[in-house]
Formats: sequence, structure tokens, C-alpha cells
Amino acid sequence: MQRLLVPSRGSGVRLLGPSWRAARDKILSMIHEDYQLIAIIGRAGAGKTTLLLSLEGVVDGVFMYADMTETRDRDLSAIVHTVFTDNIRRIQEIQERLRRVGVKGLLRAFAKAGVDEVLESAGLRPMETLKLLNDAVELLGMTPLVVGIDEGLLSQDDSRTMDFINAVHALRNNMQAIPSTKVIITLLPDVVNLISKVDTPLFDILRLGAIMLPDYVTPEDLKEVAQEYGLGGTELSKIEALGPLTMRQLICLMNTKMDVIKCGIDTAGEISIE
Repeated sequence: MQRLLVPSRGSGVRLLGPSWRAARDKILSMIHEDYQLIAIIGRAGAGKTTLLLSLEGVVDGVFMYADMTETRDRDLSAIVHTVFTDNIRRIQEIQERLRRVGVKGLLRAFAKAGVDEVLESAGLRPMETLKLLNDAVELLGMTPLVVGIDEGLLSQDDSRTMDFINAVHALRNNMQAIPSTKVIITLLPDVVNLISKVDTPLFDILRLGAIMLPDYVTPEDLKEVAQEYGLGGTELSKIEALGPLTMRQLICLMNTKMDVIKCGIDTAGEISIE
């Protein structure tokens, strides 16, 4: 999957395209304003995954990214288990800090638990385990806990979609118990449309914290990407002649020297960058 990120001159990565940076700024603003459930909505190739990943090192507190693409199930247990599995090293660091400060009670047990115990608990008791992580982050002064659930490939025709919708609803219903946790999910528009039909209360909540990504890059986005990749005016004109492009297609063109077939672009002409 092509990403909209390029190495920065300092540390971390830089998000390309003013439209996408504006979307990230809106997400950061929502987190600051204490939104607990945020949805990044966009078509395939719009850059949902990359936008989510770009929060690493930018958002305050603790950021944990969960890639659901290789996870078989989509119920709450599978989601929380994936969050813990994909971020187990960070969780171990939190456990170590808990042990150093000498916590008691349930957090003491959480701090002493081994990897297998933690992951088993995440699968069998997802909300209880997520609450322990929330409470640990609070106690250590590391808030907020920002959990990015990358589910941008799940369509309304997938048999697991209702499980995912029910899981998000369950998270929403339990957010009073995890006040320092912010959940960000990626969604295709057709899944949002399905939610509007089958779960109106959840749809109303999602609508409050929705980030809609543009379907296609704007001229300003295109200019910045071309500049980043060192393209001249001639090459830029060739790209513009291809018509509307998703950000994934544009980055793909940059990385493949304009291989329109590989990038999934329908064109009769052969275009190349020398």
C-alpha cells in the first residue's frame, strides 16, 4: 500500500498535501476538545491509513495503532486483542513504569502480568483490559491514550461488518469508563451509510466526530507532491492530463515512474517520466 508520507529532515515523517494536513489538524483539535470517538471516512486510496499513521509522534499522550487487515474476526474481543498485540512493546513499557511507581490493586496485577496473560485478557475481557490500560495511562500522567483502529478495507458487503459496527457501539457505550481514551477508526463511505440505516444512535455520534477525506487530490496537493519528488513542469502536465487521481494513485505514480497500469489508472496513452 502506498503511503502519503515522506521522511522529514528531522525525525519522524511529514504528511504530504495541504488537504491531508488540514484533516490531521482537525483530528488533533478534536482530541484536544475531548472527542472520544473520531471517524476518518474516505474512499479506497484516499489516504485513511496514512493519515492515521501520521499521528504517531504528533499527538500528545500515548498513540497505539491497530492494523485490522490481517485479523480474521471483527468483534470487540478481536479489536482490543489486535490493539494490544500490535502495541505489546509499548504496553510492556507502561507495565514497567507501573512497577517502578509501586501501584496496588488491579493495576498491580496488570503491571506484573506476562505478555501471554495480557493478550489473553484482552481477548477474553476486552473492555476490562482496555480500562486497565486507560487507568494506567492516567495514573502515569501520560494521557490521552489515542487508539487508532485501521478498518478502512471493510465494506458493507463483508459478513463481518455488523460485528464491527456492534463493537464500535460497545466501545461508545463504555467510554465513560475510559475517559482518557480516544478511539479513531477508519471507515469506507458505504459502511457509514450502512451504520446510518442499522444503528442510528451510533451514526449520530460518528457524525459529530467525522473527518471526510477528499476523493481526489487538489491542484495544491498535486503541486506539493510533485515538488517533493522533484518533478518539473512537463512531468506535472502529464500527470494533470490523467484526470482526477486519488492520493494513493498519485504517490504510486511517483514511485513507479508513471506506471499507470500498476497504479490502477485507466488511460489509453503511454506516459512515462524520463
